[in-house]
Amino acid sequence: MGCSEEKVIVHRLGINVSRFTFQARTPTSHDEARLLTVARLVEKKGIEYALRAVAEVAGEGLPIEYRIVGDGSLRRDLEGLAARLGISQQVRFEGWLEQASIVKQLQWADLLMSPSVTARDGDQEGTPVVIMEAMARGLPVLSTFHSGIPEVVADGQCGMLVPERDVNALANALRELLRNRSRWPEMGEIGRNIIEQRFSIDLLNDQLVDIYQRLS
Repeated sequence: MGCSEEKVIVHRLGINVSRFTFQARTPTSHDEARLLTVARLVEKKGIEYALRAVAEVAGEGLPIEYRIVGDGSLRRDLEGLAARLGISQQVRFEGWLEQASIVKQLQWADLLMSPSVTARDGDQEGTPVVIMEAMARGLPVLSTFHSGIPEVVADGQCGMLVPERDVNALANALRELLRNRSRWPEMGEIGRNIIEQRFSIDLLNDQLVDIYQRLS
């Protein structure tokens, strides 16, 4: 846009890491994989593609329970899609929940799915806060190469990233995560470390003060 690069400073969004207790994912107490999405039910959240990927994997006999927390203009369409795909028994639309209830859902889940896309009107994510919250709690993340997400989710280390709107890639990544559950604890630890070291609001506040002091 004409501004010289040396005048631009990127200051990241962060979270209060102390509010999120780390919990290594060692799924030995239940057979089904517990998937969670927390999002407004709008196009850019990509939930249509998550449903199609879940249907593909569940159809192969892999046990899945998928909870979708949030509400929005596409809820009825997405509920209808789940029914047409034959996964209404595996998918629960929880609706809008308060933060305390969302924390409980993060505690319940094994994996966070956040398959964001660029909407037809150009609407995009920044960096979804729920991804940082999930990583702070130790959840591996399945998401997309979209906007600021690759700056948080280290692909192949604390989760997996796939191209936008690619159902096959999303389903393949989900299969890999489900068939390699022994990796979940390590992925969770890597994710927690990333949030503590780069996205802690305390650290970022100190950095912001330093930016102002240097500019003044």
